[in-house]
Amino acid sequence: MQQRSQDIKALARSLGMDLCGIAPASRLDGAPEGTRPGDILPGCKSVIVVGVRLLDGIVQVNFRAKEDGRADLKGLYGTYAYSMLPNFELTYACYAVAQHIERSYGAAAAPLSTGPMTNGKQVSIRHCAVAAGIGEFGWLSIVLTPEFGARNRFGVILTTEELEADAMYDGRKLCNPDKCGICAKVCPAEAISTYGDGNAKSCELGGNTYTYASVSMPRCHSALMQLRKEYGGNEDLVPKDPTPEQVADAQIKAQRPDWGLQHTGSHYCGLCLSYCPAGNWAKHLGQFTNS
Repeated sequence: MQQRSQDIKALARSLGMDLCGIAPASRLDGAPEGTRPGDILPGCKSVIVVGVRLLDGIVQVNFRAKEDGRADLKGLYGTYAYSMLPNFELTYACYAVAQHIERSYGAAAAPLSTGPMTNGKQVSIRHCAVAAGIGEFGWLSIVLTPEFGARNRFGVILTTEELEADAMYDGRKLCNPDKCGICAKVCPAEAISTYGDGNAKSCELGGNTYTYASVSMPRCHSALMQLRKEYGGNEDLVPKDPTPEQVADAQIKAQRPDWGLQHTGSHYCGLCLSYCPAGNWAKHLGQFTNS
């Protein structure tokens, strides 16, 4: 088991992945019915998670879109951080790892879809990343890693092969919402609940309890898709606190040719991620600035 786990991690690295962790499928037994690993792949024993860091330069561009009002830069974050390239990179890597498992070990392997390309029910990729020891939940409800903070995207491969699992992350605390909370403050749609307001969510993985914000996805999507004037839209297509149905109807009306392949403006997307201070990204940016 140990050698096969090491081989899979080496393969993931060779495919351009920055992170890779393995969890036993049993760590996700507490997931809602229909979204546990065994519900997707019968007989699943191991969950492999691969991760790729987001480009520091693209996050810097996202700052410019916000701080300098550069709406013309909106597509770069969508293309290189949110909806396109990282997800394709993860998709190819997950497929290659799954092929390796089936060809080399004779076990079944199912790579899952990533990002906005996901359709239908599947396991929660972010919960899998925490279960695989890659990081922990930040208050903004996404996974923080010690290396890259919130600036990661993840992919998952389910397999019937029993692999050596990684320990849960037990390093330094990566998020202190009682002292920070910038993710909630910077969200233009006020989609992220404020720490201490009684609207937190929690989950249990591997015997650990994680608490994070309650996020209103309709509000989040209304900003992402520029469905109100205050978010860069041409008109108010939804109310301030919209329903999922109102967002879906408005998205059709809001389509614009300059959005390109990603189909959304993404001008206000990712601010919680961009402003999150977790990780060693400040050191990276300092190196770029001083070079």
